[in-house]
Amino acid sequence: MIELVESFVDGAGVRAWIAVGLLLVGSVLSLGAAVGIVRFPDPLVRLHAMAKPQVLGLAFALAAVVVAVWTWTAFWLVLPVMVFQLFLVPVSTHMIARAGLRSGDYRHDELLVDDTE
Repeated sequence: MIELVESFVDGAGVRAWIAVGLLLVGSVLSLGAAVGIVRFPDPLVRLHAMAKPQVLGLAFALAAVVVAVWTWTAFWLVLPVMVFQLFLVPVSTHMIARAGLRSGDYRHDELLVDDTE
């Protein structure tokens, strides 16, 4: 595995280092989102961990793919993935929040304002 990374970095030069850096940042953000989903206590709090760092982590990973390949084809293949992600993540988090509120799986004492009542 290390030989593969070294051959990639030697062949591509600076673009490879940028791609590796973007991929590492995206991986750390996605890992942070996963840890937040597991550690946070209720669905309303988990929504932040599900949406924000996960989408940004995917954006960094897709940018790493585009930088590594460096063709317009890669860009046009990656663009719809990011657009769909940006459109669908708010919808999915909203549905999870509604399901959490309907099932009563949240802490009432932590809410400042409950607009559902």
